Amino acid sequence: MKKQSISQSRKFKYGSVAVLFTAAVIAAIVVLNVVITALTQKFSLYVDMTSKDLYSISEACDAMIDDLIEDHANDVVPLHYEILFCAPFDTLENSQTSKMIYSFARKLEATYPDLISVDYIDIITYPTLAEQYTTTTAATVKTTDVIVKSSNTDGYRKYADIAFFVTAESDGSVFAFNGELKFVSAFLQLAGEYNPVAVFLSGHGEADSSAMQVLYDAAGFDVMQLDLQKGNEELAPGELPEYAKVLIINNPLFDYIGANEDGLVNEIAVIDDFLEIKEDGTSGNLMVFMNADSAGKLPELETYLLEWGIQFGEATLKDNASSSSVDGQTIIASLPTEGLGASLHTSLRSLPSVPLTIVKNACPIYQVFTDRDGRHVSSVLTTTKSAEAYPSDGEGDPVRGQFDLMTVVQEMRYVNNEECVSYVLACGSADFGNSTYMAQRQYGNSDILYSAMNAFGKDNVPIDIDFKVLDDIGLSISTEQANGWTVAIVAIVPIAMLIWGTYVYIRRKHL
Repeated sequence: MKKQSISQSRKFKYGSVAVLFTAAVIAAIVVLNVVITALTQKFSLYVDMTSKDLYSISEACDAMIDDLIEDHANDVVPLHYEILFCAPFDTLENSQTSKMIYSFARKLEATYPDLISVDYIDIITYPTLAEQYTTTTAATVKTTDVIVKSSNTDGYRKYADIAFFVTAESDGSVFAFNGELKFVSAFLQLAGEYNPVAVFLSGHGEADSSAMQVLYDAAGFDVMQLDLQKGNEELAPGELPEYAKVLIINNPLFDYIGANEDGLVNEIAVIDDFLEIKEDGTSGNLMVFMNADSAGKLPELETYLLEWGIQFGEATLKDNASSSSVDGQTIIASLPTEGLGASLHTSLRSLPSVPLTIVKNACPIYQVFTDRDGRHVSSVLTTTKSAEAYPSDGEGDPVRGQFDLMTVVQEMRYVNNEECVSYVLACGSADFGNSTYMAQRQYGNSDILYSAMNAFGKDNVPIDIDFKVLDDIGLSISTEQANGWTVAIVAIVPIAMLIWGTYVYIRRKHL
């Protein structure tokens, strides 16, 4: 009886220990889970297993941010960016788009903790917090907005969540994540005391330039439309913004006004003065897009461009040897490999698969000279040698040969023994910069314009940061990886518990 009592006592003793041990293990697992979850959220300890590494930082993005840090290493006020979400973090999980943006922002914060921090403002509970981020009385801040602030400027950038994605032009559906480019563009815009300004000239029936304006904005430029005859609230007629770096003329229907006795602004003189290299070494740049409908109908503007060695031909180009259309007018441009113009697509040509650059409904551009008075003319894009130029008036036979589709002119002067330059870029197509070719990276059009922007006014332009296609936002791991994770989760933990149980059993047996 006593022996049985002792046996029961031992069972109770060891049973109690086993229960306590089990409870302790479960409690430890719960605590460990809470700790790891907190650390994961704080330090972005995620493993990116998506097919396109959606939440990973690319080498191009990393290089751009490293350059920013280096450029501002000696700032009196250390450079720091704050990424603000307009809703509490726990609600961001409810939206796939917000979750993706938030996850990438936390990845940036974890990678560059001294440069970037992530926080939120609750504009539902405290609506007055949103007031400082509205620029007009009609403007609103939404819970889905993302705000980027900088420590060394008073400015900020506010983006709707959809701005971090690329949408298909056909149906508006989201097909790619563009978070890297959007955040880096915001950092660039907020990094200095001012931003270079891209001025899209208006007042002459210019074609729609919205796609190019989006591209310039993404490249770190402030963008504005300006009628030189009217000016605006801040600028008098004929005046350009102080930090203007490039003027864009997109297929005007009516001519620009030159010298006149009617009291009108001499727009040609304004453009010429803007392009002139000043005594302090500063200068402006010009982009002109024009097709056969306008060529030959703008004598003031075209006469001025002749001084830069550029002449738009009064003809329509067809290149059946390199075209994606039956009529031969949607031309797949050839990329020269030598000269100044070739430098605008060097990185593009180095890709294993070079994207097509499309020049649609184009007129030829003739080089009036190659070098004159410090101005050097070079081909950027050309047709093949079998292209044909059909006269716009329908008279005469087509001319066969190789024609420029895009041409760049560089003027170089020495000021205080330093090399100073200004550029004029001419394209024989008003369709080159439309949304079809700007929004889809299977085309090289946007890359070439990015390179031109880099030369025209930005030392740092996120040229090489590509979007990440959302063809599959689920996990994308190989069978080998899947087996590895299965072993880790299913086998290792039970084996560890088995070893521990065996150890405990042997110890008990020898008590």
